[in-house]
Amino acid sequence: MTLKKVLIKIAFLAAIAPLDVFAEVTFKARLFSRQKNQGEAKTQVLLFETKKIYRTDAEGYFDAVVPSPGIYTFRILKVEDMQDIKGNVDASGQTVILYTDAGSDSSVASPKAKVPKGTITVAAERDKPILSRTTIKYEEIKRMPGTFGEPLRALETIPGVVPSAAFGGGANNYVIRGSDPNSNLYLVDDLPILYPFHFDGLSAVVNANLIKSIDVYTGVFPANFNNALGGVIHIDTVDKVDKSQKNLIISAWSSSISYMSPTFGGKGYLIASARVGYLDRFVQGLTSALGADFPEGLRLPRFVDSQVKFVHNFNEHHQVSFHSFYSKDDFAANLPAKYQNDPANDSTAAFAGASISSGQGFRTQALRYTWKPIDTFSNRVTLISYDPFTDFNVAFGSIQGKNRASGAYNGVRQDAFWDPNKYFSAEFGSEYRLLNYYSTGSSIIQTDPNNLSPNPYDTQSPDFTTIPTNITAKGAYYNGYLTTKIRLGNLHIEPGARYDYIPYVNNSAFGPRAQASYKFEGIGKGTTIFAGGGNFFRFPLDTRFNKDSGNPHLDFEKVFKYGGGIEQLLEGDYQIKGEIFKQEYTDLIVDDPYITDPIGTNPDPYSRIAQPFIVNKRLNYSNSGTGWSRGYELVLRKNSRPGTRNWFGWITYTWSQTFRNNNIFTPDPGSAPLNAQETQIAAEFYKNSKETLYDYDRTHVINMVFGWRWSQEWQFGARWSYLTSRPFTPIVGDDGGRFSNPANGQTYWVPQYANNPALGEYINSRRLKPYHRLDIRFDRFFNYEWGYINTFLEIVNVYLRENVGGEDFDNTKPYSKTNPSPSPTFGTIPLPGGVIIPFFNIGIEVKF
Repeated sequence: MTLKKVLIKIAFLAAIAPLDVFAEVTFKARLFSRQKNQGEAKTQVLLFETKKIYRTDAEGYFDAVVPSPGIYTFRILKVEDMQDIKGNVDASGQTVILYTDAGSDSSVASPKAKVPKGTITVAAERDKPILSRTTIKYEEIKRMPGTFGEPLRALETIPGVVPSAAFGGGANNYVIRGSDPNSNLYLVDDLPILYPFHFDGLSAVVNANLIKSIDVYTGVFPANFNNALGGVIHIDTVDKVDKSQKNLIISAWSSSISYMSPTFGGKGYLIASARVGYLDRFVQGLTSALGADFPEGLRLPRFVDSQVKFVHNFNEHHQVSFHSFYSKDDFAANLPAKYQNDPANDSTAAFAGASISSGQGFRTQALRYTWKPIDTFSNRVTLISYDPFTDFNVAFGSIQGKNRASGAYNGVRQDAFWDPNKYFSAEFGSEYRLLNYYSTGSSIIQTDPNNLSPNPYDTQSPDFTTIPTNITAKGAYYNGYLTTKIRLGNLHIEPGARYDYIPYVNNSAFGPRAQASYKFEGIGKGTTIFAGGGNFFRFPLDTRFNKDSGNPHLDFEKVFKYGGGIEQLLEGDYQIKGEIFKQEYTDLIVDDPYITDPIGTNPDPYSRIAQPFIVNKRLNYSNSGTGWSRGYELVLRKNSRPGTRNWFGWITYTWSQTFRNNNIFTPDPGSAPLNAQETQIAAEFYKNSKETLYDYDRTHVINMVFGWRWSQEWQFGARWSYLTSRPFTPIVGDDGGRFSNPANGQTYWVPQYANNPALGEYINSRRLKPYHRLDIRFDRFFNYEWGYINTFLEIVNVYLRENVGGEDFDNTKPYSKTNPSPSPTFGTIPLPGGVIIPFFNIGIEVKF
């Protein structure tokens, strides 16, 4: 290029450059919410065409520049989502109002998102009962302190729900109003899962980003749910995906990834997630970094899980969906046999030489078809394949065996919803299951299951026996249900009934139930009174009812639940609710060392050839258990409002009592031993066991929750919890150290438990100091046009409360003033030198 041409080009550019500057339009814009009647303060806005990011002031205003007049796209950067709003910029000095409320009729606001043509709207919310039900919003619980980012962990803060073990970490199930934690029903999209949390007690089996909402039924629940004596926890996953999203979360002990995307032009969607846990590596690495010793041969729990959901709408009448949920947990210990271990330096000395591995998991798959011929009726058919399993392999003194068991079934279920008018609606359905329960390997049976201190090293009269098992239980299962809803103005009545039948044991159960509520207008947003009750049943998903090592005569366990209360809704999203309840349990399945059949099949497959039948065959289990729980619950709540940055929170208080009685013969302390015939007669006619506090009873439970998102960049949360400690049976002595661990010669001291009501020392007669702790969490968000990055710090047990969960007996030492000692619970980290710091979790979340 010649010098002349260069000079001409420079002159040309110099001439037109002022024209570009002159064409720029400087204007003011405001984000405004009509619903809140205020500007959106401290919000980041990306002007899409110029790629410049602005931030609104306290009134929602910001100044911006565009190259020329025209229609521009303003992208509102939110934590959970992004919103695009079209704005028309005409001239400099103009103020452009951008309405953030969907569906605004303003010419500058984005139109309301419409449902794609051909979508079948079967996911609309149906009327739900108010009695004993709490709905948790995902926005309120995703980042609650002390939950480690797990929405399911937040259920600990609602009335009537407490973790089965240490509060928070280590608890992998829930006690709901005093019921056995294994008697709850857990559902995801109305499909069964075996357990809600992994072995580590920190991680849920459902990815947090897939959860839309959670309904918790702590008392009376609708007839479409079955096989639960405790509560029902129903998780609804995301039911609408407008755009592709990717989410990656990395924390100290697990990592997960999730993906969501619309499919076939918006006629359906796909969501999928996977997660892996590595608590063993985190704890061992942390222990090493702190200069402490980690027990040799111990591997802490690991897990994997995955969830897949695919939905396709052919048109507004037909929808199909596929669901797949999978989870697997395991842990192992292979403790070295070191002769003459020093118990002061080896915490596993009493169990040296033991080899233990255990696992659990489930696989749930379903294909679902929904037909909606008219707006007032829909019918859903679901093909289900459910395979829960547990396994173990144990070699520990006289405890020897390995086993794998499953309560699998394949089934077809039908659910119909009919809503002809505003006065009446009905839900009805039926189900058929083909059961395929099995247990293979060997069964370890405690000779006296009611002995609180069995000795694994007793060689004279072993407390455990092992029998080989190859048990199958195949058969059918049927059920049907009907729930009607009658609405007469402010009066709502919901009568219903359910019938279940298992031909394998020739056993059936019929459970009527009903609820009613009435709303009074005039005070705040309304006052509602409600009440209800009904019979509920459960049959175990295992092989306790098999004819070889179980009792084929077992009945359904039963509970009669009833209660009522009042709810007051106030202006400003405040809610006050109070409820009283009682639950009466009968036919509970308990370990029974005395129940027998006069003659039965020999459970040992090897000796069965020579002796196919035996006299007084042990059945091991009976329906002798009874119990009851009662209490009241109070809630004061400030609900969150989607799209706002106002604070929210709640305070809950529960008072309750829970008792159980196995109703079996218990020898009186100090009485002369009975021979076999005398014992059998006493067990039949002298069921003298006492009604005692249940293992999971907690009289007082208080929870306080606070959350505040004060800007687009920062969020803070706090939670304080208080629980009466669980009752325990006091240790009053030891067995004298009569036996030793043969692997290292270590004397094994077996604790002796109190069992004398006359002295006030008996089963579950004591409690330790109450449990309470404060947790906080800070979230920092970095917003970008493609999504956001969230870094967080979670501190558990801020004021270092030394909480205890019960008594811990050291089997390497005899009973003394210092043995047993209170056992510490989850919540602190001891450092070398006696320094203690709070338990903490740090992590990063990336959303694309």
